[in-house]
Amino acid sequence: MNNGAYMGQDGQTIAPKVQELLTKDLGAAASVSFTIENVGVEGITAKSILKDMSTTFFGGKSQLLFTIHFDVNQSRPMQLDAHMIRQGAGCGLGSLAYATTVAKRVAGPVSLGDDGKFTGDAEAAGTLNARRDLLKKCDAFAVKEGGLAGLAFKIDRILKITPREDGAQVVAVTMPVSKSMGFSASLRAKEFLEMVALLESTL
Repeated sequence: MNNGAYMGQDGQTIAPKVQELLTKDLGAAASVSFTIENVGVEGITAKSILKDMSTTFFGGKSQLLFTIHFDVNQSRPMQLDAHMIRQGAGCGLGSLAYATTVAKRVAGPVSLGDDGKFTGDAEAAGTLNARRDLLKKCDAFAVKEGGLAGLAFKIDRILKITPREDGAQVVAVTMPVSKSMGFSASLRAKEFLEMVALLESTL
């Protein structure tokens, strides 16, 4: 059973199990490597995808034990920060921060608000807000609360698109979901890539 909740708090033991869930989400074509960064009590690490954002990204009353940084080498390379939260003498999956790039350019940053609409650069936000199917998918992925059974909490909504020289970067935070009656879990990696593909085709 690999359901995102684990006995013990040793990152070297737990990270391969989380890697297994990610690889299962993505399929055999993806090459996934990881590093582990211990951060102790609440804090954003130097390598974190969210290091430049002021946010509650794993629940205000939860203790972050360590972050697993995944680099995924596939047709669309991406990064994932899986935040592991203390759960008694064990730990469990907390928020999941994804990042990747798209080839389309934006003149300025845009972000998804709590109302499910994009704000920021007027042209890009207007284009994205015109597609209801896109807004629905983004709203479902960039959740404000959720998580595994017994480890659910509220987080700030994060889905941001920022300009880069070679296009734009997409950063989004979500929560894992339980599967198979709680015997397994999904990191929602495939959903992230589907959402990004729709964002790219719309911009």
